[in-house]
Amino acid sequence: MSRVFPFLLLVSGLWAQTQGSLTETAPPDVDEALRDRITRFYQAHVDRKLIRQADQYVAEDTKDFFFESNKPTYLEFQINKITYSDNFTKAKAIVNCKTYLRFLGFSDKPVTVPIPSTWKIENGQWVWYVDQSVGRNTPFGRMKPAEGAPSGGGLPSLASSPDIQALWKSVQADKSSVQLSAKQDSSGEVTISNQMPGNISLRLDYAKTPGLEVALDHTELKAGEKARISLRYQPQKTNAAKAVEVRVMVEPTNQLIPITVSIQ
Repeated sequence: MSRVFPFLLLVSGLWAQTQGSLTETAPPDVDEALRDRITRFYQAHVDRKLIRQADQYVAEDTKDFFFESNKPTYLEFQINKITYSDNFTKAKAIVNCKTYLRFLGFSDKPVTVPIPSTWKIENGQWVWYVDQSVGRNTPFGRMKPAEGAPSGGGLPSLASSPDIQALWKSVQADKSSVQLSAKQDSSGEVTISNQMPGNISLRLDYAKTPGLEVALDHTELKAGEKARISLRYQPQKTNAAKAVEVRVMVEPTNQLIPITVSIQ
């Protein structure tokens, strides 16, 4: 597996752990300035001019991290969302990037993935930064310092990152299908377990179906915790048998857990 993907996971973990009170509405000039800096930073990735151009958009306390890390190749990008904090001096951005994920059969075609990043004002300019003191404790456990790095500093070693398949096996559902009745009120449930050493976020995605209710009792799980998905169906005038796929999206691993709901 390419070490680029653990880098994406690591940065995603850093972002997830620094969530705070956010303000989404910024003065137009502030928002325009940040969007310009984000655009230039990611365009340098697309142009593969990371050292000559992207460096000027990186905070001083993050330059070593940036230089030593393996950098993904982006083919194109689009700013998705920006949220602000600390009186518009810090921000978190989600940028949709088209890239190659060299694992699990995706190496032959690019895919678009949401890439989180953190930004702050430094010397009057927006710069990309990573809070490495937070980053050592990631959703995938504690990252070891890079070999030869001084104590208390340096880039966490990506060589110690777990295999993606092992990560996905650490977040599982106790069943992959649920059967409900189309003739009478019926219900079922699925349990999602988090066996990773860090926090994860869950989100449901499914096609809205008349009579079907799907609810998740916890969207944030710590290590060792479980979440319950409750499913209930109330008969409708048209009670034709049907199957609905409920997808559980797991962040920051970008894992998708499908659950088939059969209504018969």
